[in-house]
Amino acid sequence: MSLNGIDVSHYQDGINLAKIQADFVIMKATEGTTFVDNCCDSHYQEAKKAGKLLGVYHFARGKGNGTEEADFFLKNIQGYIGESILVLDFEYTNKPSSKDVAWGKRWLDTVYEKTGVRPLIYMSHSVTRYADWSSVSKDYGLWVARYASNQIVNDYQKDPWLGNEGTGAFSIVAIHQYTSTGRLQGWTGNLDLDIAYMTKEAWGKYAKGNGTIVDVNPVKEITLNDGETLIAVSYTHLTLPTIRLV
Repeated sequence: MSLNGIDVSHYQDGINLAKIQADFVIMKATEGTTFVDNCCDSHYQEAKKAGKLLGVYHFARGKGNGTEEADFFLKNIQGYIGESILVLDFEYTNKPSSKDVAWGKRWLDTVYEKTGVRPLIYMSHSVTRYADWSSVSKDYGLWVARYASNQIVNDYQKDPWLGNEGTGAFSIVAIHQYTSTGRLQGWTGNLDLDIAYMTKEAWGKYAKGNGTIVDVNPVKEITLNDGETLIAVSYTHLTLPTIRLV
């Protein structure tokens, strides 16, 4: 089971999300400690009204130790907590050091400690392999960006290419962004296209709080606070990717 969706920001100002075929929409909310995306709430409310699954993300700038940016993100998404997945967009460096990894973990931990929601972390495929992310991967899921090419991709792909090198310490890919030049009916410009390896119920668990992911090959459990468990097919078996509730 998988879900198809897009991620948007002010670059898609004017898009009518009700007319876009998507199971989920992830909106840019904030950046650094001063920037709030002026399209976030309109996108969010439109997607919500259309019955889409929801997510919001923070674009990291690497300021302070991670806490300041996490607090700024939380300050601006209060109305979305509990109904949307939360994401750290980690792109401020392509060659992260151990200090950068610690920064990302501090951001993620701060959000989790203050909301009970375990965020995902977004990064490029190369960044997953450049540094040791094991301190992060044990508690947080991965949204990875990897493209087969820069060519236009018309409509969603059922099994987008991800390669076979693995994703470093992350044995599970929760979401895969496979193009930034996607095209869907209802919008004439480029779109980021994503596939989420989970059910709608699993998405709801991430959003509601205390939701984590589990690798079933081999089985590696991180239990939810309510006693339930999410199971995801590991990276090495992405031919049949799914996350299901048990």
